[in-house]
Amino acid sequence: MLLRAAIVMLVMLNLGAAGWWLLQPPAAANPSAAPLAGPSLQLLTEASPPPATPVSAAPAATPLPPLGTAAAKAQDTASPAAAGAVCLRFGPFADARARQTAQARLQQAGVAAKPHDSVARDVRGWKVFLPALASREAALAVAERIKAAGVSDLFVMTDGEDSNSIALGRFGSEAAARRRQAELASKGFAAQVLALGGSPGPLWLEARLPETADRVGLLRIAPAQPLDCASRH
Repeated sequence: MLLRAAIVMLVMLNLGAAGWWLLQPPAAANPSAAPLAGPSLQLLTEASPPPATPVSAAPAATPLPPLGTAAAKAQDTASPAAAGAVCLRFGPFADARARQTAQARLQQAGVAAKPHDSVARDVRGWKVFLPALASREAALAVAERIKAAGVSDLFVMTDGEDSNSIALGRFGSEAAARRRQAELASKGFAAQVLALGGSPGPLWLEARLPETADRVGLLRIAPAQPLDCASRH
């Protein structure tokens, strides 16, 4: 009897528990069980293209001037100062005759050289003259041309190492002699200035070289050294 009563009791308890479980409302969703929010995977074909970034237009290149225009000619033509003129001082020469010979040879090579005398010490004066010409007849002809140009103070030398040269005056200062030299140069005569007495300075020739000058060939005529073109006499 006791055993039967125990079995009935267990059956009743089980039925009561089952009925209580069935009558309970559905449980609320557990927030902790919800899936974590985050970026989802996306295929490249599904991705929308990024917005286009506006690109500023590049500045147009400045066109080069056509050949033959004034701008192109200005670029192609360089002034002598920009190209850099070359000047040389030839010498020193042992005497006036040696310098005259070198001057003639430079002239044949297309180089117009001017005589330059270094300052002498203890001089008594300065003379202006034209170097000796080939003959007395040639010297007299040049003298007549100088007179016709308005210069009458001259004398054709007849003897010594100055024979056939033309004396054009003696002066007490170099400045006065240089003024006379410049006067004759303005009339087309390449007169020279020479110190009298004392210890004469070296004799030189100065020249601005043309672009076509054969510099190696010029050095065979006389030794030379570079010269600042602005300091030429």
